[in-house]
Amino acid sequence: MPFVQLLVGRAMRSKFAIGCCALLLSGLLLPSTAKSTTAPLPKAEAEQAVIAAIPQWHRQKATILKYLNLAQPFGTVSPWALVVAQDPEPSAEPDLEDHGPIAVCLVKALTPQCTGASKAHATLGSAPSWFFQPYEISDVRVVYGGQGRTHPLLLVKTCSARGGDGSCNIETVLYQYERSEDRFRQVFANSSGGSNNNQAARFVEHGPLQGDVIVDYPTAHVPYTYWIEVYAPGRSGHYARILRHRGHTGYGDGNPLPVADSEMPEIMARLGMWKPGDALPVPQPLPAGCGRLVFNHGEEWCRNLCVNHGGNACSRFTKTKRSDARDR
Repeated sequence: MPFVQLLVGRAMRSKFAIGCCALLLSGLLLPSTAKSTTAPLPKAEAEQAVIAAIPQWHRQKATILKYLNLAQPFGTVSPWALVVAQDPEPSAEPDLEDHGPIAVCLVKALTPQCTGASKAHATLGSAPSWFFQPYEISDVRVVYGGQGRTHPLLLVKTCSARGGDGSCNIETVLYQYERSEDRFRQVFANSSGGSNNNQAARFVEHGPLQGDVIVDYPTAHVPYTYWIEVYAPGRSGHYARILRHRGHTGYGDGNPLPVADSEMPEIMARLGMWKPGDALPVPQPLPAGCGRLVFNHGEEWCRNLCVNHGGNACSRFTKTKRSDARDR
């Protein structure tokens, strides 16, 4: 979808537009939120169908890690479920992992559709194959892109085998249910390329950016900060990038807030949703012990929290004049 159309859609998220259109959206434009009259897929039978679909190794069967009924939250036509299983085949790198990879399976009427290896090989260069194969399930749940628990999406996060430094490739995928075709289709995917440098893909569950995804990953050159990208769904439901900029948050600068939270004022300002002097966005969730939120050198902070990583990382913040750290 063209960038202008996405920005127009963003502008329509005002409180006025939401208030005027809530009934129309919930009743007409969001059929995927309809209550399901479909009986849930029997858990034991769905799990057995997945186990049968994964080849055995030395008579070992796959282990079920997660089961999620999808019929009710998506109002599906057929009984659907998500099943995550651990493959009995051992790790390709036994020195790094002590168990086999996992399979993420969407099961329709006891017919599994399983995915394993990531599709992101081309974007991450020549990393070893095990770095693309999911070995852990990080997050599986239903999230909502609209207010009032409307526009449900299936969020799946997996982590690859970990390297010697503990880093893994985090794959974040969103699925949307197409009622007219009775199927789930992928509308967003992101591969982090690692996990040791605070890179992340966050689905925004509250506030003006609800339903969007904020992606951050470290820059490779001075100044060592983070690239910030925002993805929003278009009319078809597929996500497209609407914003990209170099953020202010630096490596090891002592800010304990996740990058998406520390950069939220700048993100919202670039999208026309915030300006200096406005109340600062409240992180979700707010870190334990966080006192007053302040805006300092382009970053949002908890004024009383700073993590000193073996040097003077916090000095840039703690020695700032009060006039430069605006309290909100």
